[in-house]
Amino acid sequence: MFDDRPPDTPVRYRTSNVGERIAILPATCKVGTHSLARVGYRAQASEQEGVVRVSCNACNENIDVDHFWSLTLTGAAPARVELDDSPYAGVVPVMVEPRSRS
Repeated sequence: MFDDRPPDTPVRYRTSNVGERIAILPATCKVGTHSLARVGYRAQASEQEGVVRVSCNACNENIDVDHFWSLTLTGAAPARVELDDSPYAGVVPVMVEPRSRS
């Protein structure tokens, strides 16, 4: 399912009003065409590799080589995860198939 390409960017985090650490993951697939909340996604963290891979269900079904974000983990495990594109607005993802994002 995954390969050894370099991570796209570090995971973004925030702290809730009760002090919980929350990981913020991109809300749109890496290709830029699908809302992960609508089509579904899978987030698989590897502490050994220090990354979390966020795979878009729709892109994965269509066999798109760029179906997943690879994000670098830092610090302690978060209490929960949220989807939000805002913290990733300036990120240029590492793409296997060069193309412009929608």
